[in-house]
Formats: sequence, C-alpha cells, structure tokens
Amino acid sequence: MYIIEKIIKIYLKTFNLRPRIISTIIFIPFLYIIGWLLANTLIYISIDYEKISLIGTIFTFIIFTFLLPKWFEVRWGIRNIWEIIGLKKGNKKERRSLYFFKGLLYSMFLISLILTPIVLSEWGIWLGKVQADILINSLFLIIGVGFAEELIFRGWLLEDLKNQFGIKKAIIFQAAIFSIIHIGFDIPLWEMICILGGLFILGILLALIRLIDGDSLWGSIGLHGGLVGLWFLANNGLIEISNEAPKWLVGPGNFTTNPLGGSYGISILLALSLLLGLRYQKTISQKLNKY
Repeated sequence: MYIIEKIIKIYLKTFNLRPRIISTIIFIPFLYIIGWLLANTLIYISIDYEKISLIGTIFTFIIFTFLLPKWFEVRWGIRNIWEIIGLKKGNKKERRSLYFFKGLLYSMFLISLILTPIVLSEWGIWLGKVQADILINSLFLIIGVGFAEELIFRGWLLEDLKNQFGIKKAIIFQAAIFSIIHIGFDIPLWEMICILGGLFILGILLALIRLIDGDSLWGSIGLHGGLVGLWFLANNGLIEISNEAPKWLVGPGNFTTNPLGGSYGISILLALSLLLGLRYQKTISQKLNKY
C-alpha cells in the first residue's frame, strides 16, 4: 500500500503536463494499473484469479472517484467538482430523478424500435421469461455501468476536454475515445467499423442529453444504463433472436450482437442526435437573445 500511495502522489504532480492532453490520455490507464496491482494482492487470500480483472476494474473506479476532485483543483482551479460534472446539477433531487427516468425512457424507446421488427417477423420469438438473477444483473448494468461510464466519459472527460478545446471539439473527441475504448478486435474489420460508428454517435447523443438537461449527468446515465441493461434483459429471457436475423437489424457480433452497430440502429441514433442537436442550438440561441 505504501508503494501505491507513493506512485499516486507522484502522479498527482503530472496533472499539469504540457500539453495537457497527455495527462488526460494516460490518466485512466495509469489508474487501471494501480487497480490491477491492488486486485492481484487478493490472490494471496484465495480470491479466484478469474475475478481479479473485475475487482481491479472496481478498484480503478474507486481510485478515480477519489482523485477526481484533486484533478480539477490542480489542473483548472475548480473545487465544486460534483456540480461541474453534472452529478449535483438541478435544484432538487426530484429533478435529478426526473432526468434519470427521462433518459431511461429514451432507452426503452430505442430498444423497442429495435425489438418490434424482430418480434413481428420470423427473426424472433417473444418468450417473456425473466429469472431473478437476470433481473438483478440487468438492474446492476442500468445503475452501475450507466453511472460509472457516464461519470468517466460525459462527466470527467467531456469537462476536461471542454476546458482544453471548447465544447464542440470536446463532444467529438470524447465520443471518439468512448467508441475506441469499447471496440472489440475479435470480429471482422467491417463489423468493427460499424460498431465503432454506432458507439461514436451514441457518445455524441449522450453528451447532447447532458447539455440539454442543463449539464446534469443523470439523463445520460439513464439512457446509457438503460440501453445496456435492457438489451441484456431482452437477450436473456424476454426474446429469442434467430441466428438468421439480419446484421443490419440486430447488429454485428459473435456471441452477443450489438444493435447499435447495425445500419438500422445507427440510423435511429443519428436521427435522434440530429433532433437533439437542433434543439440544443435553439436553446443556446434563446439564451443569447435574452442578453
């Protein structure tokens, strides 16, 4: 632990490396190394090696959350970090809950648009069965994965890039990084490119939702978590998708398909992003006209 603490203290001094994008790029990989080192110490108390990767990821996120206030204080002189990145945006907790459930409704709408043609065709059979463990895992994905990834990408990363390059470039850069981080290399190149494009548009959509919600992060948490958790739920009891289902509808993938990588899913994301982009531009224009 002493060695790890020393490493973290040394890294705190690198928050202002020039150019600053260097620190941004290496921040999460550095923390993952620390989390992995911590997790590997658990081998000596009979923790299964297969669980080490997951535990290391959890440790990484805990360290990230702990260091986040110091990151913005050292680099940008910002102290009210939880409000800046959107966790405490909104006058009341009820409003933040409203943003979250609005994002969740967005995800239900998108998943429904994908599942409906599958169920109404010969490519899918509605089962409607949900086991307790599957439901629990789905809720964990909605809340846990949605919160963690949005805090990293639309919270920390978007805000840090905005301070460096402005909001327009920040939206593009964070979406690109978000898509590249999630790409898999066990599928054909063309399918990889399709998933990359779908995730890139999703990253832009999630950023737009945060901006439209007055910089509150909870709407994007609801949408992101809902997409992951509801698709998992659908594929594990609600519906049986045929292997003959076209890739343009269910998306590419080997064992688990990603509908956001199919041309149908990409078209839906693109249309929604354009609509929200126009709405955001209209909101900005109305604010400027007031002055």
